[in-house]
Amino acid sequence: MDAFYQTVAGFCFTLLGLWWAVVQFRHAEWMNDLRQRRAAYSVHLSFLVPGIMSLGAMIAGDVKILWRLVFIVACGFGILAMIFLSVGASPAKAKPNGGFFIHQGRWLTILLYALIALVAAMPSLTGMFGGSLKPLQVEGLLLTLLVFVGVSVAWDFLAEPQSSTPLS
Repeated sequence: MDAFYQTVAGFCFTLLGLWWAVVQFRHAEWMNDLRQRRAAYSVHLSFLVPGIMSLGAMIAGDVKILWRLVFIVACGFGILAMIFLSVGASPAKAKPNGGFFIHQGRWLTILLYALIALVAAMPSLTGMFGGSLKPLQVEGLLLTLLVFVGVSVAWDFLAEPQSSTPLS
């Protein structure tokens, strides 16, 4: 599992760095519109939080309580941040051309964070499915879905046409 979490951490932090570069290209437009600023920060968190969780999984080694605490705290922060970012960014205020992930990405992310935190808090839940997956493997699958949603939100956000005038 170490190789998996090393790969995910490297991937997430690489995407985060690339995202910061992308934000610079549309900085004036995105930072002048609350919805777009919050969407840009949502994408930022979609790469940062899984990267932090992956680092926690690698650092923990055999100390299971450590990765569990890192996952629970990171997911708690992620859930609170996504709820905050959703306030004032209702579909009524969204541009009509936003894709599925623009409109539903935060809620999918919140659901995934909740599932990840649940497995971290109660790893015995993974035995309910009768499989031989260990809790950290289930977390890896959920983390993969979380990164997929983050990349999809980023794509939907970048695919929106550039505004001719910034909205306030």
